[in-house]
Amino acid sequence: MSRLFCLAVLLSLALSGLAQKKKEDPAAFAARQILKEQSVLLQTDEEALRREAELTIPFPNVNVLPLYSDKKTLDQIFALNREMNLRGPGDAGFDRALRELDPLLTGYVQQFGIRNFRDQNALLWMLGGVREHQGDTARALFFFELAQTHRYTFDSVQMRYIDSLRAPTRSEWLPIEQYYELLELRRSIDTLKPQSVLLSMGTKINSDDADYAPFVHPSDSVLIFTSRRDTSGIRAADYVDPFSRPNEDLYYTEIDFVTGEWRYARRFSDSVNSRFNEGSACLSPDGKTLYFTRCQDTRGYGDCDIYTAQYNPATGGWSHIQNLGRAINTEYWDSQPNLSSDGKTLFFTSNRKDGFGDTDIYYSVLDESGRWSPARNMGPMVNTPQSEVTPFFLKINQTLYFSSTGHLTNFGGYDIFKVNWLGDRWGRPRNVGPLVNTPGNQYYFAISGKGTTIFYANSRDPEKDHIRQNFDLFSFPMPMEARPDAIAKLRGTLRDSITGHVLQGTILVVDLEEGVEIAPKSISETGYFEFDLINDRRYRITVLGNNFLTIQNDLILKGDTTFNVFVESFEQRKPLVFESLEFKSNSAKLSATLKPKLDYIVRFMKAYPQFKLVVEGHTDSDGSAENNKSLSQARANAIASYLKQKGEFKGDRFTAIGYGEEMPLVPNDTEENKRKNRRVAFKLVLDESYSGEFWLPTEEELSFADSLESLPDPKFDKEFEWDPGEREAWESELDLDEELDLEKELEEDILAKYKPGETEPADGESPLPAPKPAPGTPAKPAPPAKPGTSAPKPAPSGSGGKP
Repeated sequence: MSRLFCLAVLLSLALSGLAQKKKEDPAAFAARQILKEQSVLLQTDEEALRREAELTIPFPNVNVLPLYSDKKTLDQIFALNREMNLRGPGDAGFDRALRELDPLLTGYVQQFGIRNFRDQNALLWMLGGVREHQGDTARALFFFELAQTHRYTFDSVQMRYIDSLRAPTRSEWLPIEQYYELLELRRSIDTLKPQSVLLSMGTKINSDDADYAPFVHPSDSVLIFTSRRDTSGIRAADYVDPFSRPNEDLYYTEIDFVTGEWRYARRFSDSVNSRFNEGSACLSPDGKTLYFTRCQDTRGYGDCDIYTAQYNPATGGWSHIQNLGRAINTEYWDSQPNLSSDGKTLFFTSNRKDGFGDTDIYYSVLDESGRWSPARNMGPMVNTPQSEVTPFFLKINQTLYFSSTGHLTNFGGYDIFKVNWLGDRWGRPRNVGPLVNTPGNQYYFAISGKGTTIFYANSRDPEKDHIRQNFDLFSFPMPMEARPDAIAKLRGTLRDSITGHVLQGTILVVDLEEGVEIAPKSISETGYFEFDLINDRRYRITVLGNNFLTIQNDLILKGDTTFNVFVESFEQRKPLVFESLEFKSNSAKLSATLKPKLDYIVRFMKAYPQFKLVVEGHTDSDGSAENNKSLSQARANAIASYLKQKGEFKGDRFTAIGYGEEMPLVPNDTEENKRKNRRVAFKLVLDESYSGEFWLPTEEELSFADSLESLPDPKFDKEFEWDPGEREAWESELDLDEELDLEKELEEDILAKYKPGETEPADGESPLPAPKPAPGTPAKPAPPAKPGTSAPKPAPSGSGGKP
């Protein structure tokens, strides 16, 4: 049984059980559960932002001094650090030096200028170590990761140390390939249909040439973008690189309020689109001012400059084209303007010198006189030694989106990140996840005013060489964690409530109100998971486990609450199912090839005493219904009797039920289908009276295979001793085609285990598995697969719209 088929069965069982409400007493229901999750804490938006501010520090000198230096304080810092290294933790002198070092080092780092992050990067690492010695793991990780982002080179020991600090709260997205596998399963079995992938904006907007760099007005009624569709007067053969042709123009489209669809795209007038390249534009909140990039204009300051145009309601056109001047533009590349929701802060991208990296994001503030202040660098939380481009600001929670190649959690080349303004500083950027970011580049995008839809350019040609790429515009429903209002934290730790052992698996969350996907995550090796969700919403949480079946719960996140999720594992409404065994027509005898599988079930039932087994007999439709019912009962009785006596089980652990032709798997219209319907199915149900220790079977232990060699090797069977010649005998049976008489086989097998005159089995002769390990020491499942490595990160190129 393939892993995907197993997941499909488990998901379908869980989803079908959602409609059945628990009617029993809540306390009694809780007592029946095998697994239980620890408390899940939800943070409100305000709490999440406040906590984020507490973990970070402002860097006021970034735009004041290129390099902060205080030799006296620096000498004191290194002297105290040397004393700590000499004395070691636990020494009184170490503790004294630590108390003195913390405020000195924190104060020094807080005064960093841009060059300090490169030249004195090791001080960030040192400050992380100081916080870790004080038990402040969260702030320690902040400084360690800031050092790593700004290219502090960690050795293997340091990396393992940082990973150990991250481990308790690591929450990683599922590798995208596995996510799409789960997505296809959900499409076939879930009534909450997963949302679609990229949706092309169609021929009204896209052309046969490159269309990219979208901007959507906060009203969601106007879309502006860049296109190279106007090739009049240009010989394509003269330009090897289509992005170097001087035909980059601005276009726009509006919503038709009657149909609700986008109208045909129209070109801005020649006052905006000149003989030079224009691209990467945005519109002021009142719709009266257009900010755009113009390149190769000999009257400009540099390669590309940012301009404005004013809308004239009398003529319906754009005029008063003006360069924004030296406060914004330099002799370098300045492009990709974007405005805050009040129109008073301008964000843009530049490759000017003395920044953090290849391209940085800058901002300028409009003063009371209507002038833009000199541009300021966004600082070390946003900018890195690599490239940051395409800022896009949303009013909701003061959220800035941007693309980057330099942050730690990239899936590919340029990934989209979001970061919140915390009043006096920027928070920590968060990758918006694998449903948006791919192994390729995502650097041309815009987001609707409510944060529910993302528009971005996608290449029809997967070639990494941008010369062969041809961009079109697409829209995509914004995944939950990517949205600006998704900052409330849902956290949890999954453990076995009986043994306390950490459980692992995959957790999926769906917003029930909008059907919005939340990218699934792997539960970490510590059992931890974390999601950024929207407060006061209904969600469905599904957990697919490595050593349990399926957890599924609906919950409403309201305010600062604690929520307990009970994991529904093995219930009579959700039985475990082994593969079926097939019979020949009109026969209650099994093929000899099936004996190893029956004996496998015997060993399984020995190892998992908390289960009972229901054996269900089924037939095809040939013959009378009465005979078929009798035949199916005979088949079920024969197997149940064999299993019980073979394993010497006591009590009523086996139940045989014959359904005859009443429950066909497929229509009885062909010989092949009839063969499939002649079967015995096995269903495990929880023994309500069992009060001993629980061991949870793995997914692999619940499947059969086509040969003895490929049967699962369950953890409970590793000490199993084969009788001399038994494996060879079983393997030889796999090649036989005769029928297996279970009653005769059972009789011979039992007689062989007793010496003449004895009533107990002879020592050492039982082929049953060795005893289970002592409670508290079950074998732990292998950890879930980690996300794969990122693809190479090609740098973008081109003119006005592209850095």
